[in-house]
Amino acid sequence: MPDPLAADLRDPAVLAALEALGAGRIDVLDEVGSTNEQLTAAVLRQARGAAPARPWTDLSLLLTGHQSAGRGRLDRVWTTEPGTALTFSVLLRPAGAGGRPLPTQHFPWLTLLMAAAVVEALAGVAGAGARIKWPNDVLVDGRKVAGLLAGLVLGPHRAPAVVLGTGINVSQEELPVATATSVRRATGRDVARAAVLEAVLGAFVPRYRQFCADPAAATGPGGPLRRLVEDRMETLGRSVRAELPGGAEPVTGTAVGLGAHGGLLLRDDAGTEHEVTAGDVVHLRPAAPGKA
Repeated sequence: MPDPLAADLRDPAVLAALEALGAGRIDVLDEVGSTNEQLTAAVLRQARGAAPARPWTDLSLLLTGHQSAGRGRLDRVWTTEPGTALTFSVLLRPAGAGGRPLPTQHFPWLTLLMAAAVVEALAGVAGAGARIKWPNDVLVDGRKVAGLLAGLVLGPHRAPAVVLGTGINVSQEELPVATATSVRRATGRDVARAAVLEAVLGAFVPRYRQFCADPAAATGPGGPLRRLVEDRMETLGRSVRAELPGGAEPVTGTAVGLGAHGGLLLRDDAGTEHEVTAGDVVHLRPAAPGKA
């Protein structure tokens, strides 16, 4: 009988390392349709009065050996071969001093901080030169190696929480599209999923706590977490097209920075600055010499 798909993630040493980082409840499933959907449903049941033996506290984790019906932004399907990707969701209940919940306007930075943690982790465990593509992808050599998706959880009698899902292509040899890659394809290295997981959360958790302590200072102009994210972004300085939701006219320009709450600042050819807070961004090729 083959080993369970999540046996590597259930290793006691791995679970102990996650607990040492401050993880709350940790559930490991061999297979699930969507870790985000599963964790969101569990958190909502708890908020409505169901009292699980192990509550879903801040930094609780749902891990799976195989996500069979994952979804990305705009409800796009995200699938992988069983056992080849690292897929997990983390519950975040951002609170500052005294346990006061943070305003939701700061929450978009959480996805960017997790993306920065993925970049740092892949450099450390695999030597991969990964970069962030705003708002929620991680690229290696221009190809997608990881995607993130955050959802707001609004339960009765509780402050808003965030379920933040991360999927990283680790050991795939064949990818469904030419714009995707994996750690193995990009680096030629075989890296354990558990090692990637520990590295990602090891990078994310201290930055998350720094963010919660004072999000405005950490992500404001010159803030340390703003610099951390901007230094790892592939999008900044590029000519891009932002395709906006709701059928709005796309905006084309140069990505010049991040807004106060993690939006992308674009400067068009007329010098007008636009802030994009939602949508897809396409990295455009630089114009050839002598071309408009």
